[in-house]
Amino acid sequence: MTIVAERPVTATRPLSVKGAQRLRGQQIAGNGPGGRVLGRGEDIPVSADASARLGVLFAEYADGLVHYARRKLLNRGTPAGVAAHLAEEITQEAWVEIARTGAKDLLAPDAASRYSADETRWMLWRRVKDRILAHYKRASSYETSVDWEDRTTCAVLCPLLEEQLVARCQIGALPGYLATMLAELPEAEREALLTLAYAVPSDRAAELLHELGISGKQHKLIARAVLLLLIANPELSGPRVAVASLPAWERRAMVAVTPAQRELLLRLDDIPRQVLLLHAAEGLNSVEIAARLDVARSRVLSLVSGCAALVAEVGA
Repeated sequence: MTIVAERPVTATRPLSVKGAQRLRGQQIAGNGPGGRVLGRGEDIPVSADASARLGVLFAEYADGLVHYARRKLLNRGTPAGVAAHLAEEITQEAWVEIARTGAKDLLAPDAASRYSADETRWMLWRRVKDRILAHYKRASSYETSVDWEDRTTCAVLCPLLEEQLVARCQIGALPGYLATMLAELPEAEREALLTLAYAVPSDRAAELLHELGISGKQHKLIARAVLLLLIANPELSGPRVAVASLPAWERRAMVAVTPAQRELLLRLDDIPRQVLLLHAAEGLNSVEIAARLDVARSRVLSLVSGCAALVAEVGA
C-alpha cells in the first residue's frame, strides 16, 4: 500500500499592489473623480451640487468646528489668544481641502441621506484634527534651538520676530518691564486683558475664559486689571488731575476719602474717577450713579462691581 502524504496548506500571501493591478487588469481606484489618482496639488472643479452641499455644511458646522479646534489647541497648551486665531486658520484650511479635493464622502450627491448628522460631524472633526496634527508636524520638522547669542542670527531674526509680534498682538511688543507688570496680575484679570489685547470677539472671549475655569464677565475683569496695574504702577497713568480743576461736588467728595484713595482717583479718567468717587464717598449703587452722572448703567456697572472693592482696600 502506498501512502501519499498531503501537502500542508500554507497561508495565502496577500498580493502586492502591482499584483492586484495585474490580477484585476485595471488600475486601483484613486481618490479622484471616477477613481482616478489625483496628482500632487491637483484641484478638482466643484460641481454646482457639491458647491451647494459645501455651503450647507459650512453654515451648519463652521462655528462648531472652530470651537472644536480651539479646544484641541488649548488641550495642547496653546495660549488662549493664540488658540483663538489658530483655530480659525486651521478650520479654514480644512474647508479649503474639502473644496479642492472634491471630497467624495462629504460632497457626494447622496451624502445628505447616506450619513447622519453625527457621522458628518465626526468626518469634519477628523479633518480638522488632521490639520492640527499637520500644523504641529510642520512646526517640529527639522526643529533646532536658535542661538540668540550669535550676532549674525540675532541681526537677521530679531527684526523679523519683532515685526511679527507687533502685527499679531500688542502685548508681544511690550518692553520687558511692562510684560513683568502684566505677569504679576491675578490669572483671571490677566487672561481677560489678553483677550482684549488679542482682539478676541466678546462672545468667544467668554468661552475661552470659561474653558480656563475663570468666572466673571470679561469687561469686569478688564476693568479690575487696568485698576490693579495703576495701583501697583502709578507711572502708567496720565498726569494727575488738579483738585482745583474739579467740579464743586467732586472737590467736596474728595474730602470724604483717604489720601491714598484720593491720589489714585486723581490719576483716573473722568468717568471712572466720578463713578468710583460717588461709590466710595456717598455709597451710591450703580443705578443711582448712572442717574447722577446721566450715563448708561452699562458704563457704570463694571466699575462698581469690579473696582469699588479695590478702591476701598487702598490705604485701608
